[in-house]
Amino acid sequence: MSEVKKWTILIYADGNNEMIDVIYKNMLDCEKSGSNENVNVIMQIGLIDFNEAIGINNWIGVRRYYIKNPMSYLIEDLGKINMADPNNLYKFIKWGFDNYKAEKYMIVLSDHGSNFIGCMTDLSLNAPYIMGIPEMIEAINSAGKSSKCEIDTLVLDMCYMNSVEIVYELAQYNKSAVTSMVTYISHAPYEGLPYDKFVSLVTEHSNIDGLNLFLKHLIEDLNLSLIAYEINPEKLEKIKSLFNDFAYLYIHNKDTQDLSLSDLIKKTNTESKFYDFIKDINESLLSIVIYSNEDFKGIKNSIEIISEDITSLISFYFKLSFAKSNYWINLLTTDPLGFNLLPKNKVNVRLETSSEPVLHYILPFKKQ
Repeated sequence: MSEVKKWTILIYADGNNEMIDVIYKNMLDCEKSGSNENVNVIMQIGLIDFNEAIGINNWIGVRRYYIKNPMSYLIEDLGKINMADPNNLYKFIKWGFDNYKAEKYMIVLSDHGSNFIGCMTDLSLNAPYIMGIPEMIEAINSAGKSSKCEIDTLVLDMCYMNSVEIVYELAQYNKSAVTSMVTYISHAPYEGLPYDKFVSLVTEHSNIDGLNLFLKHLIEDLNLSLIAYEINPEKLEKIKSLFNDFAYLYIHNKDTQDLSLSDLIKKTNTESKFYDFIKDINESLLSIVIYSNEDFKGIKNSIEIISEDITSLISFYFKLSFAKSNYWINLLTTDPLGFNLLPKNKVNVRLETSSEPVLHYILPFKKQ
C-alpha cells in the first residue's frame, strides 16, 4: 500500500490497434516526469505487436506500470487481454484506487473515440472489439463506488467525446462518482496529449485546493483546444428537459421554409420561433462549463449534439440515457416503428488504416 499523495493519475492507454506507436511514445513521455512525492502516475498499457520503429519495446500484451523517471516499474503482466472490455477497465481503476491512495483521483483514457458509438478499439484477439459508451461510463462509475473513491476528473484523450449525450451519460449512475470531465473541443491531435508536459503540470498545480481552479490552470498551460465540464446531475436533467421540449416544439411547429435542425441550432436567428429555446439551452450548457480556452459558442460550435438522421445507428444512440423519455430521438430516425431501436452488440467501424468498415463487437459490463 502506497502513501497518500495529492493526486493519483490512472492512465488506460490502448495500443492494441494501429495506435501502438503513439501509445508507446506516450508512455515514454510520461516517464520524463513520472511519479513524485505529490503524484502517483499509474498506467495500464496494451501493445498489439512488436514494432521495430519503437526499438526497445520487445513485449506484446497488456501490462501495468508505476511510471517513474528515468524508468518505470513493471507491476503486473496481464498477458493478452481485451482493452476494449469494460470489465478490464473496471478492474484497472478499482485496483488503482485500492493500491495508490490520494486526496484526488484522475482517470485518463487514451485511444480512438467514435462519439456515441464507442471508443477503445482492440484488434489483438480473435475478433475486433470496441467499448460502448454506456458500458465504459458504467465501468468507471462502478469502480469509483466500489472503492468509495470520488473521480475528481475524467480526461478523455480521444476524438469526438465532446457531446451533450456523453456529458449527460456521466451523471446517470445514482450520484455519479465522476465530478468533472475534460476533453477536446473538436478533434484530438493524433499524438494525443503531450504527456511529459501533462504530468509535469499536474505536479506543478497539485497543491491547488479547488478542483475548478486546478483545471483552469491545467487547461490554460496545456494550450490545447480543451474544455472542462462539471458533472452536475440537476443541471444536466434541466438540459435534457430543454432538448425534449425543443424537439417537441420543432416537430409540431416546423414550417417548410424553416432551417434544417442542424443549421437552426448552429446559427443564431433572433427571429426564429425556436430562438428562445436555443438561447435557454446554450445558457444551461454554459452553466456546466468549468473552463475552456476558447469562448463558449453554444451547441454544434463548442459542444456537439447529434442532430442529423442516424437511423442506421439509432440502436446505439438509444442505449444512451439521453435518449430515454426524450422527444429528441424522434428527430434522429425515419424508422417510426422502431425496428432499429433494439440494442445491438456489434457495429461496423472504419479503421484509420482501412477504407472498408470492419465489424467490431461490444461487450457488456457485468455488475461487479
